Amino acid sequence: MNRFSPGRIFKSRGRQYQILSLKDHWCRDGRYVEMIRYQSVCAEPGCKRVFRALSTKTRVRKGQLNKRCELHHAPGIPVPVKKVRKKRPKVPVKKPTAAARLAARRERAVQQALVAVQRVQRPSYLD
Repeated sequence: MNRFSPGRIFKSRGRQYQILSLKDHWCRDGRYVEMIRYQSVCAEPGCKRVFRALSTKTRVRKGQLNKRCELHHAPGIPVPVKKVRKKRPKVPVKKPTAAARLAARRERAVQQALVAVQRVQRPSYLD
């Protein structure tokens, strides 16, 4: 899949963007540039507005994208970058060894016998 194909969703510096379309553009000096129209949610705290913006492929690659809507537009003032939470490595569950299982079984039998004696009953291991 093309990196700049319409409909593609990508993340840049903790923010999610969706590419809407590509636009052909010719500069004054005659150079051809492909512009990318994208949309995102405003980064201003409390503002959940979806805005659309236009940028070049180079600016998209470098991560130089608009992060705020037209109402909260503030060039030069950085948006706090969301830090990615590190995933904890899963600790494999260790199976108890045969000796550990036997010791646990003996311990349970002793506990059951003590409870039976306290209730004035005959311990099960005597049956």
